Amino acid sequence: MIFAGKLQQKYDPKKIAIIGGMLIGIGAISSAGMTSFIGLLITYGIIFGAGIGFAYVCPIACAAKWFPDKKGFINGIAVAGFGAGAFLFNYFIKWFSVLSVPTMFILLGIIYLAFVLSGAMTLNNPPEVWTPANWTPPPPSEDTGISGLDLNREEMIKHKQFWMLWTTFIFSAICGLMTIGAYSSFAKSSAAYPINATDFLIIVGSLAALFNGIGRIFWGKMSDIIFYKKAMMIMFTIQGVLMITLFFTSGSELFFLIWICSIYFCFGGNFAMFPTATSDLFGTKNLGENYGVVFTSYGIAGFLGATMVLTFVTLLGGYIVLFIVMGIMSFGATIITFILKPPKN
Repeated sequence: MIFAGKLQQKYDPKKIAIIGGMLIGIGAISSAGMTSFIGLLITYGIIFGAGIGFAYVCPIACAAKWFPDKKGFINGIAVAGFGAGAFLFNYFIKWFSVLSVPTMFILLGIIYLAFVLSGAMTLNNPPEVWTPANWTPPPPSEDTGISGLDLNREEMIKHKQFWMLWTTFIFSAICGLMTIGAYSSFAKSSAAYPINATDFLIIVGSLAALFNGIGRIFWGKMSDIIFYKKAMMIMFTIQGVLMITLFFTSGSELFFLIWICSIYFCFGGNFAMFPTATSDLFGTKNLGENYGVVFTSYGIAGFLGATMVLTFVTLLGGYIVLFIVMGIMSFGATIITFILKPPKN
């Protein structure tokens, strides 16, 4: 995303999204012939992963330019599509793997190519001077967090506001990612918990994925109505309360289901509101290249949240401490957002 954000700004999003689609297809199809870890690391990990990075940033940057009056809602729809794709293709993978794993990779690669290239053909930036009819851009304000500036990547990273936003993304995203990585193992950590049935956890996972997608659209829309600062503070605070109290839902399937779905609902909001915040703080003109850098924070949160769950549980002495720490981090994100002011130059 770091490179793709810059390239789509220079060469237009359609061309870069096409490159992304081709990398995705090539990475998946070539994985069918890999019989070693290193080979799969290169084809699926690097080539396929790079393709996702190239394709993901283009519709976000392009759509925000066409719809500056509803950036949050449009970002929410775009990233909800990304989440819905994961939900849908889990079933494709299950069906295709019955044939054989190599065949599955080939079929998925062909479908990825067709879908992403078709979508890429629809991407075109608006004219250089473009505003929707009867819309007046909101004025710069500390309350709304809008700067009224258009900063490039080099200018953005020199401002403390970038590092505050970057840190906030880590604090918030890791709560959701840690929940994704831990809720099943937490449910199975005691035979006394009524939430440890495998069939029930599958239902939890499916419904939570649905709420993840809904949350992206909902919080994106909220950031249009009350602006990203207030929407983010509300979401982070709700998420913090949910994290701190999650441990105490272990005795009830209903409460556990509600809490996990609610955390996913808040987690999804990150992907709609942080592009909006990046745009309002640093401008829409260079959103693609700027958000590519902001999104590196999610890479850090993703590594810690997805791979270090059991390590953190061991170090912290149990799930209850882990969830409390995650809740405190979410409250920390609320505090940082509260003191975040837009750059003035």
